[in-house]
Amino acid sequence: MVTATEKAALKAKLENYEGKVNHMYLDSKGYVTVGVGHLIKDLASAQKINFKKTNGLSATEDEIKSDFESVKKQLKNRVSSYYKRFVSLKLLNTEIDTLTNKHIDSFENELKIIFPSFATYPTEVRLALFDIIFNVGMTDLNSKWPNFKKAIKSQDWETAANESNRKPPVSAERNKYVKNLILKAAADKKKREEAKKKKVKNEQ
Repeated sequence: MVTATEKAALKAKLENYEGKVNHMYLDSKGYVTVGVGHLIKDLASAQKINFKKTNGLSATEDEIKSDFESVKKQLKNRVSSYYKRFVSLKLLNTEIDTLTNKHIDSFENELKIIFPSFATYPTEVRLALFDIIFNVGMTDLNSKWPNFKKAIKSQDWETAANESNRKPPVSAERNKYVKNLILKAAADKKKREEAKKKKVKNEQ
């Protein structure tokens, strides 16, 4: 299980890198999105989300459809606030947090499938893996990152750190954050190994 501390750190970083947007917008690839990078794959998915009208009442399916279709036909690669003029519905912070928590729970289960020893990994590695899977998804992480996967499974943190880079639109800052997390785990592992060797040598 992800600890409360890990979840808080993860949510803070995701909000920093993904933003926290209370209305529908298009992400860099042109997908309708809301909250903290929550992809809305189709209209039916949008209509399951508890959007609110300006008067605080829950939106109807037709009202959600109107916002969804309005956003979907706009230009992509704009800042999220650009799309505010095309919508009338919003999400409460509590609903955004609920969506984010569901993502975290789902990704944890997926990471445990790809990496059976996930629960035993250092906090830094777990946070790094969460950040990566949030961007690339389970399918790509499992099939398009062979060197990274191999390094993680063998707990070769230094190699994993060097294989952790993602392509744009992921920022250099975000890639550096993830790399440094895994390098921290590598440094800690090295210290433990050196301390163990020193202890054995002193006991001889």
